[in-house]
Amino acid sequence: MSGGATEFAKSAQLFNSSIATWAVSAAWDIDLFQALTEADEIDIPWYAKKEEMDEPSLRYLLRALSYADVVKVDVDRVTRGDTFEEFAQSKGLFQWLTKGYGSLFQRMGEVVYDKHRTGDYIRRDSTAVSIACRDANDVFMDAAFTDVLNGLDFSVAADLGCGSGERLIQLAKRDPSVTCVGLDIAAGAIEVGTAAVAAGGLQDRVTLIRGDARKLGEYEAFKDVELMTSFLMGHDFWPREQCVELFRGIRTQLPNLKHFVLCDTHRNADDETPDLPLFTMGFETAHALMGQYIPTREEWYSVFEESGWKCVKQHVYSTPANTVIFQLERVDSE
Repeated sequence: MSGGATEFAKSAQLFNSSIATWAVSAAWDIDLFQALTEADEIDIPWYAKKEEMDEPSLRYLLRALSYADVVKVDVDRVTRGDTFEEFAQSKGLFQWLTKGYGSLFQRMGEVVYDKHRTGDYIRRDSTAVSIACRDANDVFMDAAFTDVLNGLDFSVAADLGCGSGERLIQLAKRDPSVTCVGLDIAAGAIEVGTAAVAAGGLQDRVTLIRGDARKLGEYEAFKDVELMTSFLMGHDFWPREQCVELFRGIRTQLPNLKHFVLCDTHRNADDETPDLPLFTMGFETAHALMGQYIPTREEWYSVFEESGWKCVKQHVYSTPANTVIFQLERVDSE
């Protein structure tokens, strides 16, 4: 086939990049990022035998990684590539895409039709999403969260959409006098979080509940909360009228609440498609397929004002893009 190597150059680039995307996710699964962080090089036959892997499969996984310069392969020797550190940090976002929401994107051609958007049509792996978000929090977000906590006075903390429970574990370890309660609707997330709490020996101070964050009044464990956090699920509280009602309800249902720390990824109406940053396209497309509206930052400000909250401080992340920590206080607390 004459000219086959160049005739479909853009298609080849996209096709090969797709395989590399899955390979980045798989590299985390098989602890390759950790192995190449601890060693300058790895012998491929030795590693395959040690880990009881199929060597040809491992070699092709490495080949896909080398396409993105994550690793360099020289016969039986693999070393870190020029982009290794970048992908070692962003690997959680790749797992969010491939394992967390892979089944949803696989069905994109179905769920764009109204006739298929009925019943329980949304398919995602909540356990994989929880683990991926935990890694992204560790890499990109925890330092700013720690800064926000400095100077806040509280003894009981809660986390809406607690996922793996990592923020509550962090709070409990930070101050042995603090008790914590987390709420998440996904059974897989609660399972991951409960195991992490037990591993940390924090069962006496950290409680995780499977439930709906929009129905806080039903959970007695929340009545004494002084600090409320919610990371990367605020958009789930929309549409707008529902979000305003919820935020007003939090004020009345949690009378001791002093601080509300809300972190969410918003929509930026000025984003141009060719220049979209890491995560934005996947995040916004997944939520469109699920029928979930993503508000702009300005829309968040209007919700805070109408529901009786004031944003006293905010931290804007570069990665994930369009992600902000809003530090809120009750207007009537002044």
